[in-house]
Amino acid sequence: MKKTFQALCALALALVILSVGLAYQANRNVRPSQSANNNARPKLVVVVVMDQFRAEYLTRFAPFFGEGGFKWLQRHGANLTNAHYTYATTYTGPGHALILSGSYGHTNGIIANKWYNYKSGQSEAMFYDADAKLIGLETSAGDDVSPRNFIGNNLSDQLLLSNNFKSKAIAVSLKDRAAIMLGGKLGKAYWFHEEAGGFLSSTYYMKDLPDWVKAFNARKLPDSYYGRQWEKSLPEAAYSISTADDVPTETDFKGLGRTFPHTLKDKSGKPATAFYEAFTATPFGTDYELEFARTVIEQEKLGADQYTDLLGISITATDIAGHSFGPDSQEVQDLMARTDRQLADFFAYLSRKFKSGEVLIAFTADHGATPMPEYLRSLGIDAGRIRKKQLGDAVEQALDAEFGDAKWVVGLEDPSIFLNRAAIAEKKLDRARVERAAGEAILSINGVAGYFTYTQMLEGRLPPSQLARFFEKSFHPERSGDILVVTRPFYFWGKYGERDEGSTHGSPYEYDTHVPLIIVGPSVRPGTYNFSADIADIAPTLATILGLGAPSGNEGRTLHEILSASE
Repeated sequence: MKKTFQALCALALALVILSVGLAYQANRNVRPSQSANNNARPKLVVVVVMDQFRAEYLTRFAPFFGEGGFKWLQRHGANLTNAHYTYATTYTGPGHALILSGSYGHTNGIIANKWYNYKSGQSEAMFYDADAKLIGLETSAGDDVSPRNFIGNNLSDQLLLSNNFKSKAIAVSLKDRAAIMLGGKLGKAYWFHEEAGGFLSSTYYMKDLPDWVKAFNARKLPDSYYGRQWEKSLPEAAYSISTADDVPTETDFKGLGRTFPHTLKDKSGKPATAFYEAFTATPFGTDYELEFARTVIEQEKLGADQYTDLLGISITATDIAGHSFGPDSQEVQDLMARTDRQLADFFAYLSRKFKSGEVLIAFTADHGATPMPEYLRSLGIDAGRIRKKQLGDAVEQALDAEFGDAKWVVGLEDPSIFLNRAAIAEKKLDRARVERAAGEAILSINGVAGYFTYTQMLEGRLPPSQLARFFEKSFHPERSGDILVVTRPFYFWGKYGERDEGSTHGSPYEYDTHVPLIIVGPSVRPGTYNFSADIADIAPTLATILGLGAPSGNEGRTLHEILSASE
């Protein structure tokens, strides 16, 4: 009986071993097939970034969308409805820097759109580069011209490095810093410039523009819109969900006027700088930008061979109009409806150009939008603008009183107050003490909720709060100022704090951090996903689909929940 039992046990063990072996061999037999599927990478990756687009726009304006644009993305892609930026400086530069790198400012150094450079002694655009020039134009410290200030690399770079530059990575936008950051350090970037009246690049990327870009510019497409009117495209009753057409705090941006119809013109009577600037705030600018994107695909033969190419497109008009008219305006509503149709046309072009499964589309935004503070105040909600002078004067007076006369503030670039570090050293003062005194001084200003200091950030002495974590991700010791200003919800400073019109973004609050995230294409399981996702997750997820390593500073994770089983 004992021997029989032992024999049965041996037989059972053998069967287990055999089954495990067969399963292992089966898995081995499956893997080549799966690997082959994985190697069938998309021919083209298209990254579409809406500049200033809240996640709630997809539901708020859904009744005015057709079937081929935003709804097509939602229906055919993985729609992540709870995607957020988890940092404080929700601006164009930092947002675009994150999208394809997976890294926040504390890693990649892009902590704002502008900063005070202690080495040069001036405020500069974050992507200003003294060693690069705009092609064909004079270049100043306010111009974004290259990605050299970005630390690390991004997905465009990873793609090019993966096959010794047999792939191509090209980014386009009406805005310089948006194109620069999608293109990475090794790709190419083209952007519109109002002084040129066409697309250009910088000497960081090339000595001169390609002939096909010159030919495109020679068509002078923006000029064909001179005198055109941006009129409402929806029935009048549809705009009842937005504020009145004529709101006092809306901006007459470069002569467009505050109300419909908005006429494109220039004081000179012909296309000139102001006209070209106004052009970027209208739906006509998006038509022009997407026409350039199609031209890039054709002229650069993107997706034409076995090597995956990448095209980054950042839609600019939504941001310029959002700043000028506010997120609750009829202009933004109309622009969203028009953008939906424009994207539908672009997606239809891609479907004609490529076969099913050959294109991967990632759709997101670089930030949301803050409501007009005056509008909120009229509804009884605390909101407002903070002037730079208020912040500077408060700090100057407090530090003069405690430490003696000096020019204490050398720069004010949201969210940072940059102190005179040379004066602090000359007076042999304790830096941390000066920072605290400056921080305490600004607490008397209405709309300031708190502050963090440079020393506090550097030493990691932060409270266990989400706000502190968000600001830590927006701090870099080589770029940040001495005091990081924390505003209350619906308060802001910086460029749009200096005027009594227009609105902005750049806060750590929901209305600025919550943006859409939809990925459509091979290896992606369509559906609506409500789990929490970080915008930092885009880069590693796309890298996984493409069989690439994630970019160097990646802080995100691969969103395996939306990928097919073979990934």
